[in-house]
Amino acid sequence: MVDLLLVVLYITLFAAVVLTLWSAVRSIRMRGPFRQVVNNIPATRIACAAALLLAVTMLLTFLLGSSSPMLINGTKYSQTFWLKASDMFINTAALLTAVAIIGVIFGVSGFNRKLKR
Repeated sequence: MVDLLLVVLYITLFAAVVLTLWSAVRSIRMRGPFRQVVNNIPATRIACAAALLLAVTMLLTFLLGSSSPMLINGTKYSQTFWLKASDMFINTAALLTAVAIIGVIFGVSGFNRKLKR
């Protein structure tokens, strides 16, 4: 039963990765010019900045992640890559959530409109 669940999990993961790549390629092709502005908002620039922020954050949190062994339920986990990868996902999620909250507060506060004057 566990083997079947793992096979379904791997198939779902593979399908998600393929769909993500296909969607990204299709989006880039349909977007057209690189400096596209939608309703006076630089949509392409924002999308590129968000992708770059995600990539840099993931790289930094992976490099700075802890690789010290952990003892969980009596089992010792000591594989450096997976310890750093799990640390990367947790820290990236926390940092980008904080950035999103700060961005929302900045947008709602109206301070950005005062800066443009």
